[in-house]
Amino acid sequence: MARKHVTDHQVCLAYWCCKDLEWGLHAGKTVVVPWPEELLSTWTKQPQKVCYRAMERSHRRGLIAYGVALRTGWLTDAGKALIHA
Repeated sequence: MARKHVTDHQVCLAYWCCKDLEWGLHAGKTVVVPWPEELLSTWTKQPQKVCYRAMERSHRRGLIAYGVALRTGWLTDAGKALIHA
């Protein structure tokens, strides 16, 4: 259980997947969109607390930006570049 087991690429991919799910929703349908740390926890088998710390690390590195809460953040241009690299 270590933050080093959750890569920046995985964090950015989790944010991208969450936003992609939100944008793909159609009016009138009820869908539960997971939070990025939930996706990361499922993918990496690490506790959500560890995944959240990895998200904080990615924010410090300039890959994630947010307004009110980290879990509702979005990818910066650097984060998008990391996914597409």
